[in-house]
Amino acid sequence: MASLTYEKVAFQQTIDLIASGQLEAKKVITNHIEIDDIVEKGFESLINDKSQAKILVKLSGDL
Repeated sequence: MASLTYEKVAFQQTIDLIASGQLEAKKVITNHIEIDDIVEKGFESLINDKSQAKILVKLSGDL
């Protein structure tokens, strides 16, 4: 299990940048994976591949 939190100010600044169009969130997402692949394609990828930034994990069913 893992958890990561951000300071409220940093989170708000990021939301503001996305809202203003200064940061394209889609460019930061480097992969989409299934929950069953979270160790190999998620955690290990983030540790070993420095080109990875944000990996979205599909938890279950259609979101």
